Amino acid sequence: MKKISYKLFKISTLLLSCGLLMSATPSEAPTASQKVARVGLINFKKCIEESKIGKQEQETFEGMKKKMEDILEEKDKELNALAEKLNDPDQLDLMSAEAETELKRKFRALSQEVSQLQNQYLQSLQQTNFKIVQGLAEVVSKAAELVAKDEKYDVLLNDEGAFYFDKSLDVSSKVVIKMDQLFDEEAAKIAPTK
Repeated sequence: MKKISYKLFKISTLLLSCGLLMSATPSEAPTASQKVARVGLINFKKCIEESKIGKQEQETFEGMKKKMEDILEEKDKELNALAEKLNDPDQLDLMSAEAETELKRKFRALSQEVSQLQNQYLQSLQQTNFKIVQGLAEVVSKAAELVAKDEKYDVLLNDEGAFYFDKSLDVSSKVVIKMDQLFDEEAAKIAPTK
């Protein structure tokens, strides 16, 4: 329900902005007191996928995800090996009752551990993804502000709020360039001076 109301809010804001922009009829020339707003649109996904910082964050996330998958894969192999022993009647016949009970206990404990690890990893990945997206949104916002100042835009909007827009309004490439500049500046601050 919150998603729907948020989307409705975005749409109504966009429609209100468009209504204000179109308040003068096309045949009327804007007077000195009327200002025609300069509007641009940004494709957030493109900014993330094409910027240096976006690529770096994606690599970091994928590396973390890969490590987690490797650990789970190892645990799954252990669990499958125990399951094979428990499902092999010949092997069970060779075991004492105590050994069989111990094997079943190990299987249950390992099953529970795998389940907990999966839940922890899923939560961890979701939290990390949220932090990354939030951080990248801040960088996009800062870069968009720089583009707006440099290019004299009055407003830059996320293109997800538009049903249609002329491609000439897309300033995503300019925002990516600014994001890369910010990334390089930050890297220069961190790098040791020679």
